[in-house]
Amino acid sequence: MKLIGGRLLPGDEEAAAQLMYEDASGKRVTLYVGSNPQNRQTAFRLAKRGSVRTFYWLDGPFGYALAGDLEEDRLLVLAQLVYRAMVNPAEQ
Repeated sequence: MKLIGGRLLPGDEEAAAQLMYEDASGKRVTLYVGSNPQNRQTAFRLAKRGSVRTFYWLDGPFGYALAGDLEEDRLLVLAQLVYRAMVNPAEQ
């Protein structure tokens, strides 16, 4: 996936970020990162609307949502990569 753009957005408590990625076939995913002021934790959860799937989770000071018109297995792999990159950014 290649980063093709991003935006700074207003959030409930603080600013949020929206990043868009595209693969070689033109499929896109969007990563939303917002604040999680209560530092709650959740496992990955899946939401579906039509052909768009979203994996979302809370971890420490941030909440994440990764959405795209991708197969569930592929989107889960990408969500796990995002999670690992945020936990150990120096290893990526």
